[in-house]
Amino acid sequence: MIFSSFRKFRGVALTILALGGMAGAITPVLAATRLIIDTVDQGIAGKAQIVVSEGRVRLTHSGMPRQEVLFIADSQEVFFIRHARKEVTSVDPTVIRQSVDQFSGIAQSLMAQRENLSEEKREQLDEMLKSLGIPDPDQMGGGSLKLTNLGQQGEAAKIQCDWWQIRSEQKTIGRSCVTDNQTLRINPADFATLVQLAGYVQELQLSASALLSSMGFTLPPLGLADKESLPIQLEQISRKFSASLTIVDRLDVSLRLMVPQGYRIISTPGG
Repeated sequence: MIFSSFRKFRGVALTILALGGMAGAITPVLAATRLIIDTVDQGIAGKAQIVVSEGRVRLTHSGMPRQEVLFIADSQEVFFIRHARKEVTSVDPTVIRQSVDQFSGIAQSLMAQRENLSEEKREQLDEMLKSLGIPDPDQMGGGSLKLTNLGQQGEAAKIQCDWWQIRSEQKTIGRSCVTDNQTLRINPADFATLVQLAGYVQELQLSASALLSSMGFTLPPLGLADKESLPIQLEQISRKFSASLTIVDRLDVSLRLMVPQGYRIISTPGG
């Protein structure tokens, strides 16, 4: 199954990436933007470091020692890197889209059957789906989010942001505090890279949340108000997850973010 070799990364990695890591090869290039983010997931505190340079994003997290996630904006490829094993898992976006289409077809078929089942049979089907990692069958077909500006300002790393409520159907699922680059003031190209990544993560959350859940991933909704802003604080109710930017600066030493040489490459099945 896709991602079966790295379930421990879970959705928190991509979520932290979209809120704003050791590179296997380092070559002097243009300077890089660095963001430090504090996280709390189910009561467990952690700290993430994000480095952005030349259309690439690298994440390391205190909860994932000797591991990193690398995102390449141009190709929208994601690499999960395990340094202890000298192993890289490559996630091909084309394969993800194919898997989403296949899963959506299965979901629609199951949901059609579910509507015609007795309450007892429906409960049995729901239990089977839960055993496959799908806790909420009603969300199998994806969905949409409704964002409401709360008219409240927040602050993270001494940077102001605007709070937005995130709702799915009639249920409040979280909130995010977003800001634009006039306020954040990082390199425009690095900001554009983060915006592209944030959009990628939100698209996965909307179109493939059930598929990812069945593989052990959970992606909290980012609540992107537009393509000109990024969340610097995020709260999700059900997972008791929160993330907050604490530091944003420019690295003195420039980095080229690359997949390590000599590591074993594990491709996504079907890729």
